[in-house]
Formats: sequence, C-alpha cells, structure tokens
Amino acid sequence: MERSNKTKQRKWSKLLILAAIAVVIFLIFQFTPLSIADFTPTNVKNFILQFGIWSPIVFIVIYTLRGAVLVIPVGIMSFAGGLAFGKWFGTIYILIGATLGASLSFVIARYFGRQFIESFSWLHKGKIKQFDEGIEKNGLRMMLFMRLLPLFQYDAVNFGSGLSKIKFRDFFIGSLIGMAPGGFINATLGSSLEKIVSVQFFIALGFFILLMFIPMIYKKIKRKKSGETAIESA
Repeated sequence: MERSNKTKQRKWSKLLILAAIAVVIFLIFQFTPLSIADFTPTNVKNFILQFGIWSPIVFIVIYTLRGAVLVIPVGIMSFAGGLAFGKWFGTIYILIGATLGASLSFVIARYFGRQFIESFSWLHKGKIKQFDEGIEKNGLRMMLFMRLLPLFQYDAVNFGSGLSKIKFRDFFIGSLIGMAPGGFINATLGSSLEKIVSVQFFIALGFFILLMFIPMIYKKIKRKKSGETAIESA
C-alpha cells in the first residue's frame, strides 16, 4: 500500500513539474518581447538581431525552448537563422539549437511519458515491440535515417524517441549528424529569402528536393541488393 501511494505521488509530482514548465515557458512567450504576433522569418530575425552580440545565444535559447512548447514552427526558426546569420553561421546556430531543442523534448518525453506508456499491453507485443527493441539495438542508424529524410517531422521524432527505448547517446549523436545537411539547406534557403531569384536559393531548393527522393533511391538500392542475394543463394 505504501509503495502504491509513493508511485501515485511520483506520478502527480511529474505532472505538476511538467505543467509548471509548460506554464512558465508559455508565459515567457506570451508576455515578453518573444511574443511575436506574426511568426515569420523576417519578424523573428528582426527580434533576434536587437540583441547585438548576444543574438546567437538568444537564437539558440529560443530554438531550444520551442522544443518544449512548440510555439514557433521549427521551419520558421531555421529560416530565420539563415536570414539573420547567413548560411554558414546560420547552419552552426541552427544545428546547436535544433539538437538542444530535440534533447529537451526527448528528456521531457522520456521522464514523463515512458513509464506511463509501458503500462499498456500493446507496447509489449507485435510490431510495436519489434520496433521498440530494434530502435534500442540500432538506435544510431535509425536516428540518422529519420533525421536525414525530411519526411519525418522534427518534433514528432523528438517526442516519439523519448517514449521509445532508444539510448539518449544514440539519439543525440544521430540527431546532431543527421540534421546537419537539413540545417545547411534551411540556412541557405533562409539567407536567400530576401533575394529569392538568386542562384543560391535555387541550389538550396534543389538539394532539398533531392533529399525528398532519398527514400525512393534507398528502397531501390535495397531491393536490388535483396534480389542479388536471392540469386546468389539459389
């Protein structure tokens, strides 16, 4: 009975901590200069650059916090980073902010959600169990795959990974490496928003479209290898 009460208290304390974090961050965005009425890359850029030499730190902090409450769309933040700092420094700051923001979302989901979903029986059978065990063993490879492809939504991967068995180390390294190409493309696109007819913009757009075709290329190569293996075994 005493253990049951302690478990209930622990669950309630987690919920209260989560609610407090959400309220504090919401209030920061709602009642400070961070409450930009119209979230556009230009507006976010103008707000960030007001801080002068502190602008990169402010950008990274906002990018990190948005991972907890999802106030600003991630694409807006990435384009704003490129617009404010250019494609090279923009890539660096975007990658730092995106990785820290992803880690924050992961920790929130792991600490507050993993124990809760483990109480459901469907997690321990069938394909869901296979996926959960697979991502625990091959987390780095699977995270690299999900991060490299623009088909997997950034925030969904963050929270979903926290609810899974993937090791934080694999999640962090896979996110850091896997988001680098996308970060560069977003920074390049963002830095070209005020001159959309530039060659740089269309090159970055071309790379983005190329990333969209990676799943098809990957499946084709995998199918070809499977066919060759079947022929050799025959």
